[in-house]
Amino acid sequence: MLHGEAGANISSRSLGYAVRDTGLTSSQRGRRPPRPRTRPASASTPREFSGASRTLGDMGAPTMGRKLYSALMFVAVSVLGGVLVAGLAVPTASVAAEFSKAGATAIQAIPKEVETPPPAEGSKVLMADGSVLTNFYDENRVYVPLADIAPVMRLAQVTTEDRRFYEHGAIDLRGTLRALVRTSSGNMQGGSTLTQQYVKLALIDKAVADNDKEALAAAYDRTFSRKLLELRYAIALEDKMSKDDILERYLNLSYYGAGAYGVEAAARRYFGTTAKDLTLGQAAMLAGLVRNPATTDPINHEKLAMERRNNVLDIMLGQKVITQEQYDAARAEVFDRSKVTTPAHGCAAAEFPHLCSVVEKTLLQMDSLGPDTETRRSLLNRGGLTIQTEIDPRTQRAAQDAVSNYISSTDPVIGVMAMIEPGTGLIKGVAQSRDKIGNNPGETFYNYAMERDLGGAEGYFGGSTFKMFTLAAAINKGFPTSRSYDAPKERDWKGESFRTCSGSVRINKPWGVTNAGGGGEFDMYSGAKYSVNNYFVSLEQDVGLCDVTQMAETLGLHLIGKTFAEAQYPAFTLGAAEASPISLANAYATLAARGKRCDPIILKSAVSKDGKSYEVPSANCQQVIPEGVADTVNDVLRGPFNGGTASAANIPGYSIAGKTGTDTGAPTIWTMGYTPQLAGAAMITVDKKTKRKSLVGAPIQGGKRTLRGSSGGEAGAMIWKPAMSVALAGLEKTDFVKPGADRAVGETVSVPSCSGMSLNDCRAALQDAGFGTSVVRVENAKKAGTFLGLSPKSEAPKFSTIKLMVSSGPKVDPSAPATDPAAPATPPVAPPPAGGGGDGNR
Repeated sequence: MLHGEAGANISSRSLGYAVRDTGLTSSQRGRRPPRPRTRPASASTPREFSGASRTLGDMGAPTMGRKLYSALMFVAVSVLGGVLVAGLAVPTASVAAEFSKAGATAIQAIPKEVETPPPAEGSKVLMADGSVLTNFYDENRVYVPLADIAPVMRLAQVTTEDRRFYEHGAIDLRGTLRALVRTSSGNMQGGSTLTQQYVKLALIDKAVADNDKEALAAAYDRTFSRKLLELRYAIALEDKMSKDDILERYLNLSYYGAGAYGVEAAARRYFGTTAKDLTLGQAAMLAGLVRNPATTDPINHEKLAMERRNNVLDIMLGQKVITQEQYDAARAEVFDRSKVTTPAHGCAAAEFPHLCSVVEKTLLQMDSLGPDTETRRSLLNRGGLTIQTEIDPRTQRAAQDAVSNYISSTDPVIGVMAMIEPGTGLIKGVAQSRDKIGNNPGETFYNYAMERDLGGAEGYFGGSTFKMFTLAAAINKGFPTSRSYDAPKERDWKGESFRTCSGSVRINKPWGVTNAGGGGEFDMYSGAKYSVNNYFVSLEQDVGLCDVTQMAETLGLHLIGKTFAEAQYPAFTLGAAEASPISLANAYATLAARGKRCDPIILKSAVSKDGKSYEVPSANCQQVIPEGVADTVNDVLRGPFNGGTASAANIPGYSIAGKTGTDTGAPTIWTMGYTPQLAGAAMITVDKKTKRKSLVGAPIQGGKRTLRGSSGGEAGAMIWKPAMSVALAGLEKTDFVKPGADRAVGETVSVPSCSGMSLNDCRAALQDAGFGTSVVRVENAKKAGTFLGLSPKSEAPKFSTIKLMVSSGPKVDPSAPATDPAAPATPPVAPPPAGGGGDGNR
C-alpha cells in the first residue's frame, strides 16, 4: 500500500523536513532534474501518515481557538508587511494606503466565490442509452469529491505544491516572507501556500464566469496590496473550511493543460481513466503540470512532461512519502498516446452534429435557464447540467446510414429523414445527407429537417402528402369513405368556386389538373391509394378550403412563409404550401396516435449536479380529433403501402400507413409513413443554391448513379424503408385500430327531389345538401344529354355521392354500317398541373 493511502492528510512527521526546491523555472525547462541516489529498501520506507496537524509551521500549533488564531494571523501578516515595507524604506503613508486598499475588513468576510465557489463545469448531453452526444463548456471540467480522487493524486499535488499544507495554518511564514520580498521587487514566484493558490484560482474563475474584465485584471494583479489581500482571504477561509475541503476545491479548479480543468477532466484527457483510478506515475505527471500547463502537457510536450513527472517523483521519494519500489515502478510507466481522449465539445464535434444543434438551440430558448440567451449560454457552458434526450443512437445511425448510402454530402440534391414517436412528440432521429456543420463542400449550417427557429432552412412544397389533410377534414365532417367522384385524367377547373373561411374563391383562369395515372370513378380508398389529383380537388371543393386548412393546423402542420388563412386556395390539397419535414412527420404522427397531437420535443430532462431540475419544453399533448376519425384515415392511408404509390417502401409484417408526394416539376419528392409506434418523413430535394430545377436525372453518389426523381416512392424505397426497418426492429408489432363500419357509408338521410329540375339545378341542390354528384351516362331512347333522374333517389348516406343519370342516346345497332369519319383535328396539348400540382399516381 502506498504510504498515506489510509488517510487524506499529510502530517509534519512525513513532510516536515527540509527538501530542495526542484520546481522547474523558465531557465530549467527541458533539463532533466537530478535523480536521487537509490537507497536500501529498509532506509527508504517513509513514516506513516498521522492525523492532520493544524500547526503554524515553525510557530507551533494554534491552541487558542480558531477565531483568535485568525485574528492573530491577520495582525501577523499586517505586521510582517509593515516590517518588510519599512525595511525597504517605503514611506509610512504608502504603507497605510496599501493596507487600506487591501481591505481592512477582509478578516471579517471573504468573497462568496472563494468560500463556496461554483467552479465552471461543462454540461453533457446524453442519448437514450446514456452515451454522450456532446459536451458544452467554457472549461472542460468534471467536479468530483475528494473521496473520488486517488490518494496518490492528493499526495503528489500536496508534496509538490505545499508540502507543509497539513501542518501550517493559512500561511507558511517561511515561504510567505520569501514571497513578500520577491513581490515587493516585482517578482511573484514561489511562497504561496496551497490555500493562497486556491484563493487566486477562485477569484479568477469567478471573474471569467461574470465576464468581469476589471475583476479578472485585479485577480492577476501582482502588486503588494493584492498579495496581502489574498493572504487575508486565505486566513479567513481556513477559519471556515477544512484542509480537505480546500484541497478538493483546488484539485477541481486547477488547470492541467490541453483544455483540461480539474483532475477528473485531466485524467480522462491524458490517460482515458478517472481521477479515482490514477496510478502513481499518472498522478505525478498531473501534479507537475500545474505550474506550467501550457508548456508541459504530454500531448504536445511529452519529453518535458515526462521530465516534470520524474521531478515530482524525486520530490516524493526525497520526502519519503513513497517507497523506492513504488518510485521505480512509477518511473517505468510510459505515456500511452492511444489512451488520449478528445471530449466532444459543442455540436460540430458530435457524432450527429445537426441533431445536436437542435438540442443546443432548444436549450438556448428555455426560459428556465435564464432571461436571455447570454445567461442561458453561460449556465450551459459552466453549470454542470446533465441533459437527457430520448435520441436512440441505433435509430439515429440507421437514419443517417439510409440517407448517406443513397445521397452523398456533395451531391447537387439533399436527402433528409426525420422520425417522431406518436403520442409523445419525442424526436427519435433527424438525419440529412450533408451531415457535418461547416462551410466546406458537403457541409452546411442548416438543418433541413427542422423549423427555422431550430436551424432549418426554407420550407419545401409538400406535394400530394397534403391530400391527407383533405381526407381527414372530409372524414371529420362526416363524409363516408365511399364518397366517390368521376375524376378524369385531365380537367380544367376554370369557373369553379371553393368555399373559404371568409367566403369563396372562384378560379377565373385556366387551371388544368392532370392525374399521373388514368381517370375514372374513385372513392377515398382508391383515390388515396393511387393519389388521384382530380379526386382530391373534387373532395376539397365539397369539404371546403376552410375545413381542410384548419385540419392541417389542427394536426400539427406548421406552414413556412405564410399563414393558413393565406393558404386557402384550391391547390392546397396538392401541396402548394411549404413546410418542414419534421412538421409533416408530426402531423402524420398525430394520426398514428389516434388523434393525439404533441409538439415535437427533443429533451426529456435537464438537471444540475446538485439535483435542481430545469423545466424543459413540454409536448403539450392533447386530443385534437376523435379517435374514430383518425382510425378511419389510418385505414384509408394503408392503401399507398399496399399496392399503391408507396408499395416499394412497404416493410413486410408491419401495419404501415402514409402517403407519397411530388412537387410540380419534381424538385422535391416525399414519402410519409407511420406505424402506431413511429412516424417518419423521407424527403429528397434539389439544392436551391444550384441551377437545377428537377430531381429527374440528377447525379447522386458522386455521379455513380442518377435519380429517377419523378416519384415520391423513390424516397420511400431508398431512404424511408431502410431507416424505418432498423428503427422498428426493436418495437412490438401492433396494428391500427379498425374503424367502425358506419364510417364507410355514414348516416342515412333523405335525398332532395330533383323533379322538374335541369341537370345543373339538381346538381346544385344536391351539393347544397352536402351530397357529392357524379354524372353517369346511360343508353336510353331519349335524346343524348337528357337528364333522366337520380340514383339513389329517396335515401342515401349523408355526404355520399348521388349519381345523375344522363342519356347517351339510344343503343347503337352493331350490325349497322359505320360511316367514314373525318380525320381528327390535332389534339390540344393538355395543360400541366398548377403549382403544387401533386404527384398523381406517384
